[in-house]
Amino acid sequence: MRESISVLDKKVNIYKRGRSSKWQASIKLKNGKWERFSTGTDNEAEAREKALQLYYGAEAKAENKLPQSTRKFRNVAKFAIQRMQDELDGGGGKVIYRDYIRVINNYLIPFFGNYDIANVNVKLLKEYEAWRDAKMGREIEEKRLSVFKGKSAEEKEKILDAASKTFRAKQSTVNTHNSSLNRVFDEALLNGWITESIKPRLLNKGIESDSRGAFTEEEYTYIASHLRKWANTGHRKATRELREVLADYIGFLATTGIRAGTEAYNLKWKNLQRIKIRGKHPYLAVNVDGKRGKRRLIAMDSAGTYLLSIMHYHPRINHKSLESLLKAKVDDYIFVDRSGNRITTDALRGSFKGFLNKHDMRFGADGKPRSLYSLRHTYATMALIDGRDIYQLSLQMGTSVEMLQKFYSKVSALHHAEEHSGRTKYKLTDLKQPD
Repeated sequence: MRESISVLDKKVNIYKRGRSSKWQASIKLKNGKWERFSTGTDNEAEAREKALQLYYGAEAKAENKLPQSTRKFRNVAKFAIQRMQDELDGGGGKVIYRDYIRVINNYLIPFFGNYDIANVNVKLLKEYEAWRDAKMGREIEEKRLSVFKGKSAEEKEKILDAASKTFRAKQSTVNTHNSSLNRVFDEALLNGWITESIKPRLLNKGIESDSRGAFTEEEYTYIASHLRKWANTGHRKATRELREVLADYIGFLATTGIRAGTEAYNLKWKNLQRIKIRGKHPYLAVNVDGKRGKRRLIAMDSAGTYLLSIMHYHPRINHKSLESLLKAKVDDYIFVDRSGNRITTDALRGSFKGFLNKHDMRFGADGKPRSLYSLRHTYATMALIDGRDIYQLSLQMGTSVEMLQKFYSKVSALHHAEEHSGRTKYKLTDLKQPD
């Protein structure tokens, strides 16, 4: 780089790089940082004039409480992602950061990427809201492969187009997208690329979330008793092995209440431990890294049955007892098939959906579809019916009391079913039963 020429003492300089004939300029901002750019000309007088124009323009922005310097949204977003990833890698980040990173990469950058971060306003946010819902509607419909069976390309496009026009994101999804946007805006504020006065107020309209479908106790018993039989009916070895793991996976979800997905998928044997309390038989504790961070929960005693089953076909486990395995703190994933393959959540989800469809259990009496996540809701529902303290249950499941009250208020009547039914006052035999 050639020696720079001072245009305005300690505030504006021009210079040339290497073999380039164009003049570069650097101006000093109010925050003490230097902003560099090309003047676009090889004429020194024109370069001086251009540099001064940019400097005084930046000064005017500062006086009007506008950022003197800005950046493209995609570049700011990458800084935000890197900051979150660094925290995750260091063990101090929140698990929800993974969702924020996914949203930023898949939604925010594709839409806002080429805009200056300082130019993202309410009008643009409204356009994003419509674009996001249309994109999500198409993506969800594309996953329902059965919808497209026997359809032409034109018919498929009509289905996807209809889905893109009618889909509306749930409130929880909107909240996640807004939090992701705030991470990018916070990064821009930190670096002076936007000011608080021009940071847009995020839209917060979404469809109110509703509880997902759950299984009754009788339905779960049926599932548990038929899954292993179904596992043996697979035509391919890989299918049979997947279904074998699914049977134990389902049992473990139902007896712990952990989330299907990241919490269960990343679970290793070393995350399990025995907790001894004087005068009590040792409890099985499960340490998970969940949506709200790390937590330790106590599994139902019957969860051990499914772990023993996995031990017998897990190719890298050579312990003879569950106790010795837990003491060894083995650093290997739990949900692995006989061939040593780590089973993905998508594979388990698809297999379970196949089982539910085959046994006409995909939808409950309330019309809601059931999935792997329904096992968590079944766990919560049964716990509340059994009279478990809602605050303790919220800690166990890594959720809030408000969320449990909101989603599971429908089972509150069952807490005192005896009183509601009149059986505390009358004998059942004294009541005339309806025909």
